[in-house]
Amino acid sequence: MSGDRPSGVEAQFRSVWSERLSQYGNRAGRFVFGDGVGVTLWLAVVLVLALSWRVGFFITDTYPIANAVANLGDGRLAMTPTDFQYSLTLGTQPGLHEYGGRFYARNYGQVVAALPFLWLLEGASAVAPPRLVLAGGWALGVVGLGRRLAAHFDRRWLRLVAVVVASAWFAVAVVFATALDRSQLPLVALQLSTLAAAGLVAVSCYRLVGTFHDRRVAVAAGVALALATPVGFWATIPKRHVLVTALVFGSVFAFARSRQLDGRASYVAHGLAYGALGLVAWVHAFEGFFLTAALFAVDFLTEPRKSRRRLAVVGGIFALSVLPMAVTNVLINGNPLRPPRLLPGVGPESVELAPTGGPESSGGDTGSGTAGGDVGADPTGDGVDADSTGGDGTQRTLLDELLGLLSPLFVLVTLAETVLTQLAFIGTYAVSAVSDGVAAAGEHERLWEIFVRRGHSASLSGVNDYEPIDLSVVESTPIVGTLLALPAVAVVRLRRHGAAVSRLGPRRQTDLLVASYVVVLTLVYLPRLPLFSQLTVRYLLPVIALASYCPFRLPAVREAITGAPRTTAGVYAGTVLAGSALVAVVLGVLDPALGEAIQFHALLGLCIAAVAAVLVVGRTLAPARVSPRSVAVGMALAGGATTVYLSLASVEYFAYGPFAFDAVELIARLVPIL
Repeated sequence: MSGDRPSGVEAQFRSVWSERLSQYGNRAGRFVFGDGVGVTLWLAVVLVLALSWRVGFFITDTYPIANAVANLGDGRLAMTPTDFQYSLTLGTQPGLHEYGGRFYARNYGQVVAALPFLWLLEGASAVAPPRLVLAGGWALGVVGLGRRLAAHFDRRWLRLVAVVVASAWFAVAVVFATALDRSQLPLVALQLSTLAAAGLVAVSCYRLVGTFHDRRVAVAAGVALALATPVGFWATIPKRHVLVTALVFGSVFAFARSRQLDGRASYVAHGLAYGALGLVAWVHAFEGFFLTAALFAVDFLTEPRKSRRRLAVVGGIFALSVLPMAVTNVLINGNPLRPPRLLPGVGPESVELAPTGGPESSGGDTGSGTAGGDVGADPTGDGVDADSTGGDGTQRTLLDELLGLLSPLFVLVTLAETVLTQLAFIGTYAVSAVSDGVAAAGEHERLWEIFVRRGHSASLSGVNDYEPIDLSVVESTPIVGTLLALPAVAVVRLRRHGAAVSRLGPRRQTDLLVASYVVVLTLVYLPRLPLFSQLTVRYLLPVIALASYCPFRLPAVREAITGAPRTTAGVYAGTVLAGSALVAVVLGVLDPALGEAIQFHALLGLCIAAVAAVLVVGRTLAPARVSPRSVAVGMALAGGATTVYLSLASVEYFAYGPFAFDAVELIARLVPIL
C-alpha cells in the first residue's frame, strides 16, 4: 500500500498539470481564433493556399531575409559573406545592410516569426525526408478539417471523405516523391510563416465582421479576404506584406473590441490595438510609425474614457510591443531608434518606405576617437600636468569626485540628445512623406494606373522583359469596385445622424480607423508607385485588404449574403471551377504570351468589377428594382474572378520554383497555357 501512494500522488499531479495546460491552450486558442469556426476557417484557408506553394525565390528581396532566418536559427544575428546560404554575392540581395563590417537583413520581426517553423521542420526532417514531412502535414490538416466540418454540419461522411483524400494524397507523395534538400528548410519555414499569417488575416476579418454582423456574413468576409484578394497571391511568397496585413487587422479588431467592452477587458483590448502596431514596427519601422500615428489620432478624437488606468495599461502594452524592435536595433547598431533600413545598403537601390539615411550621431564617434590615447591624460582637457599646479592635490581630488558624480548625468544627457535627434529626424521625414503623398494624389494619370487600369506603362515598358504583368487595385481585386456605393451610403448616414465624431458608436469608430489606415498607407506609398514587378500593387496589400473588408459593411452586400447564401456559394464555386477551365481552354487556344494572358485577366476583372458595382449601387439607391440575389451573383463573380487568377498564376504563369507538393506538380503539367 505504501508503494501505491506516491504513484497516486504523481498521477494526481500529472492530472492537475494536464488540466492547466489544457486550459492555457484553450485560452490561447480563443485569443487567436475566437471560436471553433475561426479555427476551421484558418485551417481551411491554409490548406487551400498551400496548394499553390512553390519552394523558390520569386523576388530577390527574399534572399537576405532567408539568409537571416538560416543564420538566426544557428544563433548568429550578424552575417558575413560566408554565411550567405542562398546568395553568395552582395549585389543580388536588395535589402541587405552593413554596419561595422557585418551584414544584416531587415524585417527582423518576420525573421523571428519564421524560427518556430524552422525548428519544427528540422525536428520532423530528422525522422522523415522534408518532402514527405510537408505532404504528411497537409494530409493531417485535411483529416483535422474533415473532423471539424463533420462535427459542425453533423455529417459523418465528411470525416470519411477527408481520410480518403488525405490517404490518397500521402500515397501519391510517397510514390512520386522528389528530393527537397534540408538546406531549403529556412526558406520553407519563411514561406510557412507567411502562409499561417494569411490564415490569420482571414480569421481576423471573420472576427471583426462577426463583432458587428451575422456570422454568415463574417465567414464570407474571411473567405473573401483570403481567396478573393491578393492576400492569397502573396501567402507563400515570403514578403512582409501578408504579415503586416495580419497585424493591421489584429489592431483593427482589438480597437473594435475595446469600444464594446468595459473595465479591464476594454483596457487590454485597447492596448493590444497599439501592441499589434508595435510588432508592425519590428517588421517595418516606418509603416508601424505611420499606422500608430493614425491610430493615435482616431483614438484621441473618439475615446471619451481617458482614465489614468487605461492610459497606463495601453502605454505598458505598447512599450512591451516595441521592446523587441528596440532590442534588435541595439544589438545591431547600438541605437534603439535606428532600424536596419537606416543603415548603409549594399545591394541594389531600394524603393522602400524609408529615408535615404539617418541623422549623424555626433556623440557616437567621439568616444572611439579618443580610445587608445594617453592613460594619464588630463580629464579637464587643458593639457596641464598635475605636478605643474603647484601641488594642489586637494583641488584635483575634489574635481575628480565631482566629475565622477556627474558622469551618469552626462550619459543620460547624451542618450537623450541621441533620442531627440532621431525623433526629430523621423518627424521631419514623416511630414515630408505625407506632403509628397498629397502632391502625388493630384496626379490623375498616376492614380489611374495604380487603382484602375495599369496595362502598358511608358515609363516602365522596358522592365519584366516588356511583359505587362502588373495589375491595378481593381483589376486584381474586383470586389473593391463595389465601394462605389460608399458615397450613397454616406449621404444617407449623414442625413439621418449628422457628422459628430464624438457621437459615433463602435462600428463607426472602427470604420473611421479603417479609413485612416487606408489613407495614411496610400499617401506614403503613392510617390513610389507604380513600379516594376508590383504585380498586384504589393506595397498596398494592407490597403487592399482593408478596402476589401469595407464591402461587407454595406447593407446591400450583407442582405445579399444573408438572403441568398446558396446563390452566393454556388455562383462562386461555379465561377472558380468552370471559370478556371474555360479560361485555361481559351488561353490554350490563343497561345498568348505571359503579359497577354495576365492582361486578359485584367480586362475580365474590370468588367466584372463594373457589373458588381452597378448592382450594389442599384440595390443601395433603388432596392425595389435590384434584388439581393442579383447582388449575390455580382459579388460571387467578383470574388471568383480573383480566385481564378490566383489559381492560374500559381499553376501556370509564375513558375519560379518546384511545387511544395508533388501531387500539384502532376496536375500542373496538364494545364499547358503558355
